[in-house]
Amino acid sequence: MQKKKSVRIFAIVLAILMVLTLFTGIFASLMAEGTERSLADINREISNAQGRITDLEGRTANVDAQIRENEALLGDLREQEGMYLEQLELLQAQLDALRARIVIIEEQIDIYERMIADKQIRVDEAVEREQEQLELYQRRIRAMEERGRISYIQILLSARSFSDLVTRIHDASEIMAADQRLSESLERYRLAVQDYKAELQADQDELEILIAQLESERDALQVEEANMLELIRTIEEQIQYNEELYRQLQAERERFEVEILAVTQNLTALTAEQQERIREQEQHMAANPGSGGMGTPARQGGGHFVWPSDSSTRVTSGFGPRRSPGGVGSTNHRGIDIGAASGTGVLAAANGVVVRSGWNGGFGLFILIRHGNMGGNNYYTVYAHNSQNLVSAGDTVVQGQIIGRVGSTGNSTGPHIHFEIIRDGVHVNPMIYFQ
Repeated sequence: MQKKKSVRIFAIVLAILMVLTLFTGIFASLMAEGTERSLADINREISNAQGRITDLEGRTANVDAQIRENEALLGDLREQEGMYLEQLELLQAQLDALRARIVIIEEQIDIYERMIADKQIRVDEAVEREQEQLELYQRRIRAMEERGRISYIQILLSARSFSDLVTRIHDASEIMAADQRLSESLERYRLAVQDYKAELQADQDELEILIAQLESERDALQVEEANMLELIRTIEEQIQYNEELYRQLQAERERFEVEILAVTQNLTALTAEQQERIREQEQHMAANPGSGGMGTPARQGGGHFVWPSDSSTRVTSGFGPRRSPGGVGSTNHRGIDIGAASGTGVLAAANGVVVRSGWNGGFGLFILIRHGNMGGNNYYTVYAHNSQNLVSAGDTVVQGQIIGRVGSTGNSTGPHIHFEIIRDGVHVNPMIYFQ
């Protein structure tokens, strides 16, 4: 009895474990399905990342333009500062020369003042000697008055002999002549000294006028020097401000570059995940041929366009960053490449009007179609590398119409359709716009 009970308990436990295992598997499957993102989600993330890159590139370009303007302004400011510094150096040299001249002239004035003082002493000496001579005359006259009037007749009558008479007359004449000569010499000397003193005084006056002029010129130059120093100070403040702005702009640009790199790396991972999802869908379609037919969009999205090929659903290169195919293709792919046999049909993805049809450089033969406003946005589509265009500019086309033939014209490594969708002037990932 106990044995049967044990078997029953074991069976119950085993059943519980089996149920738990089943539910665990279902739960894990549900979790896996819940965590696995759809292709549409991935495409939206790619589109958002590309939009972010476009925004960052635009902001980087704006910062670059500001940096160029700032560099040009800094160049102008530094050039202007250099000119001001040269002018300041010239002003300072002129001031130094003026100061040196003022010092020299002041020294000359000192010399002239000493010379004038010396001449004044000589004038005073001459006046003193002239005064002494005058006093000598006065004493002689008083002596003559005391002895009575002396004439040549008295000298003649008082002579003791003829030779004595001659001697007396000669001595009197000599004394009077000597006195006269001395008086005249003193007068000439005094006048000469006074004239020389007057000349020195005039020269001194001219030097003082010159000093006044030089000091006025020096004051004007000092004002100009102060103004120039203020200009230089203002320029240096502007240079410092713009150098700081330049550093901020460079830092902002570096932040944008770092973010662009991070978003680009994320975009690369998203693109790889997108391609993996596409390969999984292609494998699923190959294993289930009845799940979709030719001419039917192989990539489901949320837009208004049909698949542009009537013979292939194979995407050989996705939208966004990539390695250059064969060294001739763009590294920033603005559309998708659909590998298809040469000569097969290229379909219009939506109704529209052909804007251009013809050769376009690396695109080879290409077609540009305007679809107008759809859902509030204006759309264009591009079909490139065609071997033949079947429509011309101005033609109206309908969705699904064959507008060309697959080829490998222009920069191409093999037959394919390069397909682009342009929404409001911005290239978007076509994979999220098919019906």
